[in-house]
Amino acid sequence: MKGKTCGLCGKADGETMQEYRTPTGWIATTAVSFAHSWILPAENCRDATECRMRHESVQLEKQGNMQAQNSKCYSVDPVLRCMPGCFPVRTTSVTVGFHCLPAGSSPSSVYKSVDLMETTESHLACTCTAQCA
Repeated sequence: MKGKTCGLCGKADGETMQEYRTPTGWIATTAVSFAHSWILPAENCRDATECRMRHESVQLEKQGNMQAQNSKCYSVDPVLRCMPGCFPVRTTSVTVGFHCLPAGSSPSSVYKSVDLMETTESHLACTCTAQCA
């Protein structure tokens, strides 16, 4: 089975540079973001059997300054966040890679290069309101 496995345990092929391959095929920048990528997201917030979380790119809270211009930075690795209408009851700090764009430009859904590593909050458990979206 060497080199024929995939998932949370990697390919088991002895190669270590691509061990953090996510379900989408991207290479996660940290072990925590890799592990979080394998959590199955919820389809909606009403299903009590679901985790009530989804993976999403997050914007860095503080403004960046890349190459002497103001910029906005977005996570390269998806971060676990509560579904709309739900609120975190347990969080943890995770370090993820961020890609920065000039402040006036529109964000994309996919970022490949990492401009900086920063800490952000990842939601571990969520509670939802009766009127959740």
